[in-house]
Amino acid sequence: MYRIKSSLSQHIRIVLTLSIFALFAGCEATPEQSAPFLLEDWNGVWKGVQSDYAMKDAAGNIIYIQGQEAQVKSSTFTFSIDAGGEASLSQSVADGRLMQFQGRWKAIPSMIQLDRKTKQQFVLGISCELSASSGAYRNYILQMDTLNRSVICQGTPREPLFELARVSQDNDAKR
Repeated sequence: MYRIKSSLSQHIRIVLTLSIFALFAGCEATPEQSAPFLLEDWNGVWKGVQSDYAMKDAAGNIIYIQGQEAQVKSSTFTFSIDAGGEASLSQSVADGRLMQFQGRWKAIPSMIQLDRKTKQQFVLGISCELSASSGAYRNYILQMDTLNRSVICQGTPREPLFELARVSQDNDAKR
């Protein structure tokens, strides 16, 4: 009986050890995962779609008009990020409106990481401060989601986040 218990407990230890090893083997950080974006990697054209969403007031409550939720129509956002710090945004709303914004972008200091081995700085997020000729002002944060290896766009707290994809790295095409 002792031999069976001993053998069974050894098998369980081996299975657990191998399971733990297999689990942590996939967690090893690769240079690609730990070094998502150099500053110049943000340059280019980024595009994404913000889905329809319920309009909210400053307190975060949904706004109702005649008993119906007020809806903000979906929009396609196209950001052009230029190496010189200039940025532009073209927002195409599902109802046919097109809005154009111009401004500047910069790295967000709290989202800069330093690789201790290479001494390179990696930028996990940038801020785009934009305005239209009408006086409308927009501030969007584009940030790297290192877990999902994607870029997320964040507007006001009342707007839903949405994913952006790189369309082009050549910014000369936008001018």
